[in-house]
Amino acid sequence: MKKNQLISLAIYAMRVSIYQILAIIIFTCGAFAKNVDAQDFLNKSISIKADQTDIKTIIEKTEHLANVKFVYSPQLINSNRKVSINVVNQKLKYFLENSLKRYDVGYRIVKDQILLYSIPANNNLELLKAFEGIVTGKVTDSKGNAIPGVSVTVKGKSIGTTTDENGAFALKGLTVDSRVIVVRYVGFISKEVNLSPGNADENLSISLSEDNLQLESVMVTGGNPKKKLESSVALTSVSNKDITNRAPLNSTDLLKAIPGLTVESTGGDGPGNVWVRGFPQQGGYIFLGIQEDGLPLLPTGFNTNPSVDQYYKTDLTIQNIEAIRGGNASIVQANTPGAVVNNISYVGADKQYGQFKFTTGFSQGLYRVDGNTGGKINNQIKYNIGGFYRTDNGVVDQGFKPANEGGQIKGNMTFNFKNNKGFFRVYGKYLNDKVQFLLTSYYPYDGTGKPTTYRDYDMASQSITPIQTEWSYNDPATGSHNFSLTDGIHTKLGSGGFQFNYLTDSGWQIVNNFRYQNTHTNSTYTAPAGIVARTAATPYYYPGGSVAPFVAGDYVITSNAQGQINSDVQIVDYLDLRKKVKNHSLNIGLGIHQYNRDDLRYAFRSFTEFKEQPSILLQSPTAAERTIQTKNTFIGDTRTLSVYAGDEIKISEKWRLDIGARIDNQNVKGDRPYYALNADGTVNTTASANPNILGYTHYDETLTNWAASVGANYKINTTSSIFARATKAYNAPNIGDYNASAYNAVNIKKRPVYLGEVGFKYAKNNLAIFASGSYSAIKNTSLTINVPTVASGLQALVAFGSTRTWSAEYEVSYKIAKPLSLRLTGTLQDSKYTDYEANTSNNAAVAAEFGNRIYSFTGKRTERVPVLNTELGANYDYKNFNLYVAANYVGSRFTSPSDSYKLPAYVVMKAGAGYNFTKKISIRFWADNLLNAKVLTEGDVRGDQFRDFSTITPGTLMIGRTLLQRTFWGSLAYSF
Repeated sequence: MKKNQLISLAIYAMRVSIYQILAIIIFTCGAFAKNVDAQDFLNKSISIKADQTDIKTIIEKTEHLANVKFVYSPQLINSNRKVSINVVNQKLKYFLENSLKRYDVGYRIVKDQILLYSIPANNNLELLKAFEGIVTGKVTDSKGNAIPGVSVTVKGKSIGTTTDENGAFALKGLTVDSRVIVVRYVGFISKEVNLSPGNADENLSISLSEDNLQLESVMVTGGNPKKKLESSVALTSVSNKDITNRAPLNSTDLLKAIPGLTVESTGGDGPGNVWVRGFPQQGGYIFLGIQEDGLPLLPTGFNTNPSVDQYYKTDLTIQNIEAIRGGNASIVQANTPGAVVNNISYVGADKQYGQFKFTTGFSQGLYRVDGNTGGKINNQIKYNIGGFYRTDNGVVDQGFKPANEGGQIKGNMTFNFKNNKGFFRVYGKYLNDKVQFLLTSYYPYDGTGKPTTYRDYDMASQSITPIQTEWSYNDPATGSHNFSLTDGIHTKLGSGGFQFNYLTDSGWQIVNNFRYQNTHTNSTYTAPAGIVARTAATPYYYPGGSVAPFVAGDYVITSNAQGQINSDVQIVDYLDLRKKVKNHSLNIGLGIHQYNRDDLRYAFRSFTEFKEQPSILLQSPTAAERTIQTKNTFIGDTRTLSVYAGDEIKISEKWRLDIGARIDNQNVKGDRPYYALNADGTVNTTASANPNILGYTHYDETLTNWAASVGANYKINTTSSIFARATKAYNAPNIGDYNASAYNAVNIKKRPVYLGEVGFKYAKNNLAIFASGSYSAIKNTSLTINVPTVASGLQALVAFGSTRTWSAEYEVSYKIAKPLSLRLTGTLQDSKYTDYEANTSNNAAVAAEFGNRIYSFTGKRTERVPVLNTELGANYDYKNFNLYVAANYVGSRFTSPSDSYKLPAYVVMKAGAGYNFTKKISIRFWADNLLNAKVLTEGDVRGDQFRDFSTITPGTLMIGRTLLQRTFWGSLAYSF
């Protein structure tokens, strides 16, 4: 019987010409394609010449020339074959239907991508169906929606097909040794399905899991684009769907999705704090660089003012976020040894798209409108525009409304060159947004690390911001200034730029990215600096002169009110040259970042009651509500010139080597204030700041630093790989170090950073894993210890510290069942000071009160860094319904480098539920801090290192900050 079948097959093959079969296949494929999109792709003209070059390299070059995306199975089309092609100014259609077709590679257009397949495989399927079993099936996503264009191949064989517009497929010609099929589609984890033994007909229902870790996707941040699975870099992707599920309260809050970062966003929408791999800091974004579309928004290294999280806002214009953690970050951005986070915007598409969303906060009176849309004007021009506006009363009611108000609008337009060798993109943004800044408050100490109430005051839900919010000050040098606490941190930012991307005939890709940015920020807020019990013997008065009645148990808070008028102008330009030369992917770059700062900062002292929304207290009926204490300026320019280069070397199909280096030349110059002269008429740099700046001294300092990194990736198979990386980086001083009135050159030391890491990546069937172990160390980082003295107030001790951190980071995505998937992320770390001493002899006021002594913190844990920080999230998708629940565990931390006060571990939960009424209309509700956990996130960063907490009486009022209280939200969205 078998012999007769073969004879019949031979006769059939002779009667039907190969051209007729090819015509039938092409016609069938075209029937499923979308003709309008097909013409947009196929009419693009390209020129490509290749002599004995593998098909994979030719396809990659064509992607750049035609600005299209190919999807294919390397095994199915045998992409390692060496072929020769010569196409001169021909349409892409000619290249596909002549050049590639000559090597038995066919194509189909599915959505916005071109799917390649093996023509002989499809022919054989038709010819062999008479005598072999047939495997049919349907491929769907977690919601049961059909996925067209999925590659379905037989493992180890050149037999395969693709799913049609209904997600259906049919495989024919399978033999007894072809019993495993491989299912692949971009954005989903590849899946292997074992078939039943024998050649009987079989029908399959296959559900693919979304690649939540995007291990098979291409990352574009930093030099050459690379697949995460093939990269020796620790990469994390946060997709638009992840952003929707997480519903971040602010820009800082979203960073909690990234392992290796310890994020504290309890300042409301105001400045947040991010620790990276245990590096020591007192807050801010000292070791973390933030980018928008590949360019830094602010030089790395600042704490609170300025705060980079006020320079960008997360809204619908963000398509996804890419984070590079560890060593390679130091090559991507100057002075960034910890991590780089790149916010990538939508840039238009061939089809019109968009979303409008209305959000309300049931707990805080929020009303917010977001919008974003994009598409094409013609075949050469695409655009995207979007933004948001919102107003709300704040997570904590400070007594004035609105606490947060403003928004942004941003857009871009892309002009594709007619020769399809690149594009020119212009973009711009205007941000006008004011936010409340929630700072520390007081609670009765009981040793538990949890905030308890005093009388009726609860620091988790109430504010000690005074009801007198307005004041003015007439500066003899600069004139009158009006300040208002209702303005909070008010940022006005305008930026514009362009990106030029062009591929030359010689294969060099030229990318130039430029941005001009002008920012003005008025920061007006008040922070408590001390508290004392009120006595009947000392009278206080309300503004206006009336007596403030005394009640036993009353306290008086000393507050520092900040009135800051800050501005900066930035010019950033990165020029990258990229080329693939045989097995090398080269990247050579030049960069300049000009940062000009001009700040005027005042600090005022006032006294207030200790209760919710207190009144200011006066020490006499006619006293001023607020008394000027200090005036300071930051006037200076920072210019950073950078040269960097990298090479990703493909040693073999399994081995890749990645090397990179960067040199940064930093020049800082400006005018440093001084407040007194010595007896001989020279400038007294040790004199404390006061309201009158006596004069300025000019400074001009230049510093050169370098970073280098080498990594290797070994691809075990198509679903898993291991990598390793070693890096030497640096941490540089910023303009604040040079501009300080008490500047001392010996305080500017080299701060080398050393990093090493090994990792594992895996993506198959329903499981994706990223896991890494790392070592991080920094030397001689500048650490200012603020010492509260009785006689002279808050005094600063300048010291230097070194730390080392061992850490493990992990991301795991697992699909339990068709509608249910889990995602586990986290960091396990051991961070300690290896050398940290502070000498009181460096400050006469401190020595007078504490004596000449040395405080040693060597061997202590780095403050505010937990041993374990992990999050488990569950996502349930069933038809039109979605449910998301996440629990974040943050381990115990110490409030100061002395490890004198330990804060307890805690769990904070968030949950959300959504429903799609149609494909266009959806509704969603969610809650943050669902269980309303209450725990301190920081203690007294200025005094805890000098306290013996075993001697403190329970009930003593202490300073601290706590988690934000539980909030409820809802949104209605329209998508198209």
